[in-house]
Amino acid sequence: MKYIKPKIAKKKVTWNISEKTMTILTYYSKYSKYKEEEVVDMFLENLLTDHGFVYWINKQRNKKKIEAILRDCELVNGLEGLNQNAET
Repeated sequence: MKYIKPKIAKKKVTWNISEKTMTILTYYSKYSKYKEEEVVDMFLENLLTDHGFVYWINKQRNKKKIEAILRDCELVNGLEGLNQNAET
């Protein structure tokens, strides 16, 4: 079970997505009773289960900003343990 963490300050963004994606997001938002923005936040955090992406982040020279953002993310902490085991 994952506990709900307190909300973090949000930054307003403007983007264009397909009508199909917007329909899926709208329906999932209604189903889950979360705001559309919250659904996007939760979903995108799941990208951190992509080992290749996490590996790529760790190879970047200027990764301070992303590290600061991801530091308290449970998924990243779990993957770091997996990466350390794979390297030994």
